This record gives sequence, C-alpha cells and structure tokens, in this order.
Amino acid sequence: MHSFYVFEGSLWQGGGGWEHLEVCSDLEELDASVAYYVRTGSWAVGDAFVVRVYQRGELLAERELGPFVTVKVPGLTAMRSAADMRISGGVPEPGGRYDGMEEYAIWEDLPQDMYEIATESPERIQVSVDRDGLALPALVPPVLPPGVGVVIDGRELPYGRTSTLDGCL
Repeated sequence: MHSFYVFEGSLWQGGGGWEHLEVCSDLEELDASVAYYVRTGSWAVGDAFVVRVYQRGELLAERELGPFVTVKVPGLTAMRSAADMRISGGVPEPGGRYDGMEEYAIWEDLPQDMYEIATESPERIQVSVDRDGLALPALVPPVLPPGVGVVIDGRELPYGRTSTLDGCL
C-alpha cells in the first residue's frame, strides 16, 4: 500500500453542492490543489477544507486547512481563518474595490469576484499554506506514484484532481 495526501474542498446542501478532491504525493502538488480551490471562490463558502494523510493506505491524520492558509485578494488585506473559524484580515484596502463596503456585502460579492479575477489572471489571488503550522506527517515509502489511483472507503479515485469544479478556471 502507498502513502499519499488527499485534499478535499466541498459543500453539500440539500440535494446539491460541489466536491473537489485531489490525490497527490508531494507538498507542492498539495499547495497547487489548495490554490486552485481557493481561486475558484469555493473556499469562501465551502464546508470541508481539509487535507488527509494516508500512510500505506491507512488514514493517519486529518487537518482543517483554514487556520493554515493565507489568501490575498486584490482590494483586501491578507486573510486567514482562525481555529474558531473567525477570519482575521480581509479588511478593505483604501481606494480598493471593497473600500467603504459592509463586511456582509464583501462576503456576498467575494466568491464571484474571486472567480472573475481567477479566470482572467489567477496569480493575482495569492495563496500560501503554512506548512510548519500544519505539521503534516511526512509520507513514508512507498509513496504513491503519479498515475496510480487509490480506493478510499470503497471509492476509486485517480491520482490528481477529481472535481465538480473542473472548468471553473
């Protein structure tokens, strides 16, 4: 059995929602998956935002990513969720798009704004993961090679992205 990471960002309400899963074997791929998800704007309103570490096919650790991901959107200061899910930062920058807006209005507009920014130039939304704070256990050999899928709770997942958000960016 292999060792690997699984990133999940999802939201399910009633009969609908979205799911973004990514199976990967190194931290750079994990960072890229988190950045993609954040840039779709789904991060701003989603439920699950976690990384799971599997060692030799067995779940070893699961971490909530919110407190360890910093996001900088044009017009707002850098923001991060605390463990209690309160957001620090995200304050309108003087003269920026959100200057003078009420907080609720910013959060209503933010997912669509992020989608538009990410569609035009995704690098304008800066996303960084505090790997030290996240403290993920290192993968032990054998590490899952690219192109090899996994089975988790009876569900087959390919290496890489499985997402209802594909095509968003």
